[in-house]
Amino acid sequence: MIPARNEERGIEEAVRSHLAQDYPDLEVIVVEDRSTDGTAAILARIAGEDRRLTVVQGVEPPAGWLGKPHALAQGAARARGEFLLFADADVSYAPEAVTGAVALCAARGLDLLAFFPRFEMRGFWENVLMPYIPISYFFGPAFLINSDAQRRFAAGGGAGMLVRAASYRAAGGHEALRGSVIDDIHLAIRVRRAGGRCRMALADDLVRVRMYRGFREIFDGFTKNIAYAFEGWLGAFLALSTAFTFVASTVPALALVARAAGAAVPARDVAWAALAVGLTVLARGGLALFLRYPMWAALTQPVTAVVWAAMMARSLARRFLRREVLWRGRRYHASRAGF
Repeated sequence: MIPARNEERGIEEAVRSHLAQDYPDLEVIVVEDRSTDGTAAILARIAGEDRRLTVVQGVEPPAGWLGKPHALAQGAARARGEFLLFADADVSYAPEAVTGAVALCAARGLDLLAFFPRFEMRGFWENVLMPYIPISYFFGPAFLINSDAQRRFAAGGGAGMLVRAASYRAAGGHEALRGSVIDDIHLAIRVRRAGGRCRMALADDLVRVRMYRGFREIFDGFTKNIAYAFEGWLGAFLALSTAFTFVASTVPALALVARAAGAAVPARDVAWAALAVGLTVLARGGLALFLRYPMWAALTQPVTAVVWAAMMARSLARRFLRREVLWRGRRYHASRAGF
């Protein structure tokens, strides 16, 4: 199931990558969510060439629903498979991706498998800002998320989530996520809390996405949803850890810049600041090496932290001051939305 609203830039590559899967019994469902660009025409052309593609003509979300959960609910209602794969319209898959994912679920008795993709990044700002996502995952509580020791939290993502249809329905489906801004993670959490086994798998050799292009798209894209991550006690923990990361990423660098500019910074503080900056660069550089991302971006962590703090502030202001969610040409009142 692929929700598609104004996705003409990448929808053809994404859909054709799904149609090219070597899995023997596959249906591809795209919900054309009332696009105003060329998305509908592209989908109609592909559907005329390959009957395995079903294009669902979406309707406007009713009261209480956000657009993406409503589109996915329409797609899931048409699906007949034992497994459901939810993927965004800008994600491309290698031909063996679905076969491998289904085999992994069967071998490990999983109810939901989320894919950690390769993030394609071009230009300065994409390489500086987008690594914040793998940093947050790999330097965060990933070992707990991928463990059955806890039954409260799970990882999800728009790059792809393969879920057993029975587990999806037991978790309430997208009906239970009608106002969810971060619907992918929310679905994974609901599946786990309904008793399902959930995992996140590194799939950067099989799944790739260029999520946003350039500074403005990144800034607007994360403004939409990041404020909704700070809900409940887990949200409070995320807020504290984010604040700590911001301070740890910026204060030592500022101390070194101040000393270089001639400020009277004590030598002991300079040494501690240099150690902190060095460890940050080493950690981010090691992750970049592991994920095959450009190493030079490891030097930009202070810039990454400052811009992400600005995005979070803007997102919080839009949620609590302007009281709105704006995305894909639709505007919702914030009272209709939640995590």
